Amino acid sequence: MKEAERFLILSNIDRLWKEHLQALKFVQQAVGLRGYAQRDPLIEYKLEGYNLFLEMMAQIRRNVIYSIYQFKPVLVKQDQDKTENQKSGKRNASTRTDTNPNPVGTVEPSTSASS
Repeated sequence: MKEAERFLILSNIDRLWKEHLQALKFVQQAVGLRGYAQRDPLIEYKLEGYNLFLEMMAQIRRNVIYSIYQFKPVLVKQDQDKTENQKSGKRNASTRTDTNPNPVGTVEPSTSASS
């Protein structure tokens, strides 16, 4: 689970940081026009950049928490079931005990359901 959390955090940070850098490029271009409105472009850039950074951090928190709650460790559960079956001496349901699974003259029903 710890590895999954680390992967989710790093992948979200990586993706959102790239988006943040692209947004800063757009802000850099847009701030130049604010000079015509008698505003200091450097101060405007700093304010916009800081607000974008705060939004990015909040989005990272939201995405990571949501991803962790949605994460279902299926492989871990299957591994636990296998070890429990081995400990109790039961055979796995996927192993067949029949030497002749499909004798002549019998037809197995199809596994695909048609709607």
